[in-house]
Amino acid sequence: MKFLLIILAIFFLTVPSVFAITAVDSAMTVVSLESYKCVKNFGYERAIIRGYFESYCGNPGGDIDKTFIQSYTNAVNAGFTQIDVYMFPCTGIPKCCVSDPTPECLATNFTCKTPQEQVNQLVQWINNTKINGGQDIIVQTVWLDVETDPASNNWPPSNTTLNQKTLQEFKYAWDGTMWNWGIYARANDWATITGDKNWVLDSTRPLWVANFDNIINLTQNFSQFGGWMTPTGKQYKGTDYFCCLCDDGTGSQLSCSSCFTNPGPCCYGFDRSVF
Repeated sequence: MKFLLIILAIFFLTVPSVFAITAVDSAMTVVSLESYKCVKNFGYERAIIRGYFESYCGNPGGDIDKTFIQSYTNAVNAGFTQIDVYMFPCTGIPKCCVSDPTPECLATNFTCKTPQEQVNQLVQWINNTKINGGQDIIVQTVWLDVETDPASNNWPPSNTTLNQKTLQEFKYAWDGTMWNWGIYARANDWATITGDKNWVLDSTRPLWVANFDNIINLTQNFSQFGGWMTPTGKQYKGTDYFCCLCDDGTGSQLSCSSCFTNPGPCCYGFDRSVF
């Protein structure tokens, strides 16, 4: 009996890792077919690709990430069947979009598209785009990225009431699409943006939490916030260059010295997550 209990204990301790799904996410650059194949061979089963970014100089800001379609196509052709898209919305703008602004630039009142307009733009673009000669783009989950970005002056910390209202507008817009959507955030950003770590937007929606502890465990080191008792996903490691197309002749592999020395165009900065 003692032996049986030990076996059962070992089984239950290992079940979470057995059933965990690991993922990589990327943005701003097209990830090649070869790199996605490499990622898949290392056991990653889910790809998350940015489809929308703040584009705060667009006036109004908010636009499609043009690298999404090719990266999505390459992920599909590499064998990925679980593919998500994430949206980094425009929620604030810097005073000017260049390092040496003209008086005209400084006088411009840069704005963002409304949450509804941003959601509509992304949804319509995905719905109207085909890949591989007519195949629909199928998105498992859309993640609304709620994090601070000093460069874009998003989510103004001086107006948390406005930030709460903006988040509610994004919620209503995504609810109206009937798509599966969730929130990407970390506790500190949530508190800064909303003014209250415990402010609840919709805790029934999945949470993909950022916690770079390099531990492949959903709940370990998780601090509850926003009404979420536990996350659906955890980004456990930040930008990491691997599965490179190496320019030293070593091909596509987990890592290569030439890419780590000078990443340049030969490597892709993936973040790693577990679901």
